[in-house]
Amino acid sequence: MSPEFYRVLHLFGIFLLFCTLGGLTMLAWQTRGAQAVKEEVNTARKRLVMFHGLALIVILVAGFGLMAKLGMMKGWPTWIYGKLAIWVVLGAAATAVRKLADHGKLWIVLLPVFGAVAAYLAILHPG
Repeated sequence: MSPEFYRVLHLFGIFLLFCTLGGLTMLAWQTRGAQAVKEEVNTARKRLVMFHGLALIVILVAGFGLMAKLGMMKGWPTWIYGKLAIWVVLGAAATAVRKLADHGKLWIVLLPVFGAVAAYLAILHPG
């Protein structure tokens, strides 16, 4: 498969990830992390978490596929480590958003900042 295929797949995973994180943030913000919420909310949360995990897998597989196509697997540039660290943080964000639901306004700002830093690393390749 071509590098463009992996780029599009990687971007799809990123879009899916941020859609799920936005949904989880809004659910947590609206319910304030309440334990006794309606079954509908719990079902929605489970589906969002499922798609969050799927997005993380797609991002990782497509990212490594793109690296292989571009011949970057022998020696990883420094910026790849930064992107992997952000991937781990965004992976843990689903749990953090739920546990710290009272900070909904913070999540709405903080999560896109992580995305912007990842984009900066991917586009400019510092280090």
